[in-house]
Amino acid sequence: MNLEFKEKIDRLISEVSAINDLTTKIAVLNYIQQESGFLLWQLEDEQRIDEDSRDY
Repeated sequence: MNLEFKEKIDRLISEVSAINDLTTKIAVLNYIQQESGFLLWQLEDEQRIDEDSRDY
């Protein structure tokens, strides 16, 4: 992984960790999980399409 991306992710994690309100922290983490799951699904779909196009 690119060091710059790792540092950005680490800063985001630090920001979330600093949230004092537990309800807000959970909501933020759930949102991050939801969005990253959707992004992963999109990337896997693109990968399948790319692999299928190579088969022909």
